[in-house]
Amino acid sequence: MGSVAEKQLDITIQEEAEETKNMETPIVKAQSLNPKADKYKKWLEIGIHTFIVLASQSVATILGKLYYNKGGNSTWLSSLTQTVGFPILLIPMIFWTKRTPKEEEGPTLRHINDDTKSPSIMVLLSVYVFLGFLLGGGCVLYSIGLLYLPASTYSLISSSQLGFNVLFSLSMRLEKLTPFVSNSIFLLTISSILLALQPDDSSNKTESSSQGKRNYVIGFVCTLIASAGFGFLLATTELIFRKILKKNTLRDIMDVIICQSFFATCLILIGLLASGEYRNLKVEMQDFELGKLTYIMILLWISLCWQLYTYSLLGLIMKVSAVFANVISTLGTPLDPILAVIIFHDKMNGVKAISIVLAISGFSSYAYQQYLDEQKHKAELLNCNGTSEESLHESGVMCKDNSTEIN
Repeated sequence: MGSVAEKQLDITIQEEAEETKNMETPIVKAQSLNPKADKYKKWLEIGIHTFIVLASQSVATILGKLYYNKGGNSTWLSSLTQTVGFPILLIPMIFWTKRTPKEEEGPTLRHINDDTKSPSIMVLLSVYVFLGFLLGGGCVLYSIGLLYLPASTYSLISSSQLGFNVLFSLSMRLEKLTPFVSNSIFLLTISSILLALQPDDSSNKTESSSQGKRNYVIGFVCTLIASAGFGFLLATTELIFRKILKKNTLRDIMDVIICQSFFATCLILIGLLASGEYRNLKVEMQDFELGKLTYIMILLWISLCWQLYTYSLLGLIMKVSAVFANVISTLGTPLDPILAVIIFHDKMNGVKAISIVLAISGFSSYAYQQYLDEQKHKAELLNCNGTSEESLHESGVMCKDNSTEIN
């Protein structure tokens, strides 16, 4: 009886093992397809974010210059349009809160550990205020630069933001220094230096030569400092997500965008009231060359474009890195000058042409480094999949660890 019972038990165990194997096989196959599907989804999202960044940045810059050219004079109001539209982002926030936790998972930020405690309210408040003041100060400096510089020159100087971001990312150990990254920094730096050595007098047709040069220097310095500030802002944002927030859901991303925009808006509003420029806004709107309605619509569209830009730029930071997001932003460098030449008839002299070529070369150099990193990532995944064929259970853990490490 004992041996019969043991045989029946052995048969039952074998049958259960076969059923378990049959049930697990489709799951393993489904899981093997997930990385490929996730990869296409990831690059689709990166492509959408890239398009929004390029389009919104170009439109906002051109409309900002149009505001100044047609009678607008308030740098504080121009700065305010870059941050005041943040309540628009509450709409997707409400939508995402209705999703399940699985659906709410956001872009992957590399090296994040979700098993740690959430930071305290005071720490979060300090982070949001710090980022908000960086954002607000940068917006004011960029507005001054756009006032005194041609749109094409302004855009080319702004491309130095990539070089600053790389330097800050290197100092924070968020980025590795490679020959292609070094080449990118060098080319973008030379591109800005060329513009600094040969000012463009076309931006000051109605002013004296000395006043025009003075305004050019002010615009150049403000734009350059703003570029350094935004490079620092993006690198710091990535560092804060990795070391302090340690979360990567869309909700966390939107919290950062909305809170930093709120504090930046408060800072700019204080400046607008303290400067007394708000008293002249009614007269400015009445005297605007294109009419009151156009005046309001220009400001509204600038505000909307900058919010789209901010959201998609932060999306690129979460999907790849702060430096990659800055590279995509720099890709708009040749677009803005070309649009400025067509719309505002800015002069495209030899210095600007060389600066555009250098800026594109700097972008291409870093983009190629991103390509090499992607190929390395593929090789590591292939190596992981080869190991998994030898030992499914053991390699499954290894693949998971590797993917976490790479992404």
